[in-house]
Amino acid sequence: MIVKTARRTSLALAALCLAGGCMGRVADFTQPRPSIVMPQLLRFGYDAGQARCVGERLGAALRVHRLRDLADAAVAVRQGYYQPNQLTPRDLRWVASTLRHAEIRTALDTANAGCGVSTAPPPPVIVAPPPPVGRAWLNLGRAPSGQSIAIDAATIEQEGATRSAWFRLTDPDGTASPDIFHLVVDCAARTINATERRRLDPLGNVVETRAYPDNPLPVENGTVMEIAWLSLCT
Repeated sequence: MIVKTARRTSLALAALCLAGGCMGRVADFTQPRPSIVMPQLLRFGYDAGQARCVGERLGAALRVHRLRDLADAAVAVRQGYYQPNQLTPRDLRWVASTLRHAEIRTALDTANAGCGVSTAPPPPVIVAPPPPVGRAWLNLGRAPSGQSIAIDAATIEQEGATRSAWFRLTDPDGTASPDIFHLVVDCAARTINATERRRLDPLGNVVETRAYPDNPLPVENGTVMEIAWLSLCT
């Protein structure tokens, strides 16, 4: 008698399942509803406590067929949409949003919120820029005025009798100017032409640039300009 009753129950469940379109998942009607989706919750990065909590809430909010819809759609996903090497609750939310029945997405959002599961995108990782590479200033000497001049030797360029480089002045009290100058030195004509000025901040970043019109000037004796000319032309 018990066997006949169990058989009739199984047949009734199978008929109900076929009529409801659950693709023959008879076990869905005999097991606790949360167990339909919990394996996928774990696969999508929920920890055990979160999976239990969300699974129970989904089981209470959705019918068996909708739970199965979510589980079947989730099991087909093998690669994360947002992090290719990892499945996350955010991916499962995207899966739910693609399903025909909107109540699945709504129920998942409500369950996630109630169980403390965040599906917000992670905050951007801000990588600090590398510190500016300091120039290697080579002190060339001091004029009778007490002012000295240094050169960035890495910037020296030569074309015929012309030399060019970036220079920096230092006041008699030892304070380096925040300005650096691009000087074009004509060795044969004994002239120097300042073509550009750049102002640096304390970290060495360029904060201001100014270009000068072409105006080569003769090198005066006893000045830092004569030191610059001598360093490049002799």
